[in-house]
Amino acid sequence: MIKNTENDYGVIAKIFHWLLFIMLSFMIFAGNTMSGMPKGAEKLEMAGMHKSFGALVLTLIMFRLIWKLMNTTPQAPKGTENLQALAAKIMHWGLYVLMFAQPISGIVMSQAAGYPVSFFGLFDFPMLLEKSQSLGQLAHSAHGIIWIVLIVAVVGHAGVAIHHQFIKKDGALKRMSF
Repeated sequence: MIKNTENDYGVIAKIFHWLLFIMLSFMIFAGNTMSGMPKGAEKLEMAGMHKSFGALVLTLIMFRLIWKLMNTTPQAPKGTENLQALAAKIMHWGLYVLMFAQPISGIVMSQAAGYPVSFFGLFDFPMLLEKSQSLGQLAHSAHGIIWIVLIVAVVGHAGVAIHHQFIKKDGALKRMSF
């Protein structure tokens, strides 16, 4: 099934979920690798690729959110208490906030430093900010903090899914698998 139902996620939602998980994991790994590199051509090239993939991630997150808003959200597994269902909704929306905030903070960081964000060399995003060292430093700090919070949230999200699947045995993990 393409679209979500009241009981299950559709194939498009599942593709967005797992593709963004893989891409965000790669981006966090690449960003940490890049930050440890000495200044030079290799680091500059990697930064360009990191920005391009970050812009792609932001675009995919926007499409994922549009898809989510156009579809039914499956109900919580049977036996889930109201407070747990509310916590799950808050966690899901928190993940969206973090997934948007991460690439946006990267774009702000780059533009505040006076560097454009290119999309794989095809085009540059419009420069929306003037050069500002203080804004660049703030965005750099936010970018570093957000990825840590994002990892904690994703690990918590995965932990709850595993708990539902193997402890509560309510099939929650199966709903997002292929």
